[in-house]
Amino acid sequence: MIVNTLQEAVAGQAHRHGATVTFGTSAKRESLSYPAFAEQIAAAAGGFAQQGVRPGDRVMLRISSSREGVLALLGLMHLGAVPVSVKPRVPGAILGQYFARVMRQQNVRHAFRISGHGLNELRLVLRPRSSPEPSPGDRDGLAFVQYTSGSTGMPRPIPLSHRAVLGNIDAISVIAGMKPGHAGLIALPLHHDMGLIGVLTSLVQGIDLVVEEPGTFLRRPMAALRLLRDAESVHSAFPDFMLRYLAARMTEAAAGQDAPDTRLLSTWSTVFCGAEPIRPQSVRTFLDAVEPWGFDPTALVFCYGLAEAALMATSHRYVDAATGFRTDGPTTTACLGSTMPGLDLRIVDESGRDCADGEVGAVQLRGATLFDGYDGATDHRATWFDTGDLGCLRSGHLHLSGRRGDRISVNGANVFATDVEQVAATVPGVAECVVLPYAGSYAVVIVPERAREIDTDQLAALVATEFGAAPERVVQVTHSAVARTASGKPARTHMVAQLEQGTLG
Repeated sequence: MIVNTLQEAVAGQAHRHGATVTFGTSAKRESLSYPAFAEQIAAAAGGFAQQGVRPGDRVMLRISSSREGVLALLGLMHLGAVPVSVKPRVPGAILGQYFARVMRQQNVRHAFRISGHGLNELRLVLRPRSSPEPSPGDRDGLAFVQYTSGSTGMPRPIPLSHRAVLGNIDAISVIAGMKPGHAGLIALPLHHDMGLIGVLTSLVQGIDLVVEEPGTFLRRPMAALRLLRDAESVHSAFPDFMLRYLAARMTEAAAGQDAPDTRLLSTWSTVFCGAEPIRPQSVRTFLDAVEPWGFDPTALVFCYGLAEAALMATSHRYVDAATGFRTDGPTTTACLGSTMPGLDLRIVDESGRDCADGEVGAVQLRGATLFDGYDGATDHRATWFDTGDLGCLRSGHLHLSGRRGDRISVNGANVFATDVEQVAATVPGVAECVVLPYAGSYAVVIVPERAREIDTDQLAALVATEFGAAPERVVQVTHSAVARTASGKPARTHMVAQLEQGTLG
């Protein structure tokens, strides 16, 4: 059956009596069958309608991983309203000013889980049978608006059509081999595209879904993993930092029992890894830790994604370290694979000329799953979108160098912040590293492991030797001093301002 909208696609799975949606928070865990969940979505839509929301209205909301948060999102779409997803915080910005900016840009009159600002504050009120059928809509119509994280400036709106989101969901499902009877685990924040599209993909495909509050999952990962032990096949998504975190937790769990349960992860078919640089050490540590639990390394899928492409743009299923990574000089880059169906990718130099194989240039995309421009009126099916990322193609496979804004020029030589971070992270005792442009050069901000002291002169010498450009400063700070976006990425622009003002750390 061909569906035009997300609300039609989700409602089309309501007949799956054997499938469940489970929500895990710090307070409770609750499960609903697909038919019961579909009834609640329709009832939520009815409740919003009674509070004055009409089809086409834009509603600002902060999406949580609870049943109430997901119901609010889906209920608004069921009604035909347009959810406008905002971040819970923006580094260096006053939240009220951020919300006021969104209200002006989106002409918002209603809000969910956001108080004040003269908006109609909505409550989740279930009105059974008041909105039984999903609102009809146009496949090219607006599904929702998602704001960027603000890591390099004020967040910008990303309007996504039903066509773009459904097309990306179809492509993700094909890569994963997803089908009814399988299960999905989402333990990422839903205000981030990786978490949000992960939830929507599971619901559109009619598979069992476990939505775990990120903080709850990080505190008790084994509890969520055991929920999926007997699933036919499991699909999930973990950025690089979660690979490292899970490796530590799984190693601790294995040490605490006679023998790990080899079935626990044996049915895991897909773990999408993206959203931040994928480091070979993280992958090695993760695979070593999960091997006793039955995890198949080929379940890892390296990917390149961005909210402007609905989510995934390229993918590469892991085989081994030799094909998964490429070493160039002091740094190693992950193979992010080839483009998803319906997308075109090219690498161009500053003059717009196509780059040769292995030549670094600007990464540009176009295709059916691209957004309609920050203005909501640019058709990126035909017009190339410059992602702001730099990278190269090697035999048709993408390798990223970093963001254009992360390229720092020092005495005529280009240094990528992520490359320096990768080398600095190899110094014993360094828990995290953030590189910032500073005083015509760059500064290296390091977070030492607990009770460790780093020889900053030695670290500076190592970096200078590897890249031919010495850092202007090496600064040690505590973990809490690293400003982060709501998605967990270092807020570089904000940290540069702090460094220049002498307030960092």
